Amino acid sequence: MIADFVVLAVAGAALLAIGRWGCRAAAGWVSPALPEPERLRRIGKLRGSGRALQVVGVVFALAAVWTLW
Repeated sequence: MIADFVVLAVAGAALLAIGRWGCRAAAGWVSPALPEPERLRRIGKLRGSGRALQVVGVVFALAAVWTLW
């Protein structure tokens, strides 16, 4: 029970951190040489992926709390 909590909590925290970092760093990964609409589209996709990772991280964190009950 405690091991499940620890594994889920660590996985959730890691996914949250990776997702947050991805959202912030998205603009730096896209080439400034691209046309503006394509550049903004790619930045939006990367930020969306970061947000999705954050959501999955929250689900893992909630599952960790659920294991304590």
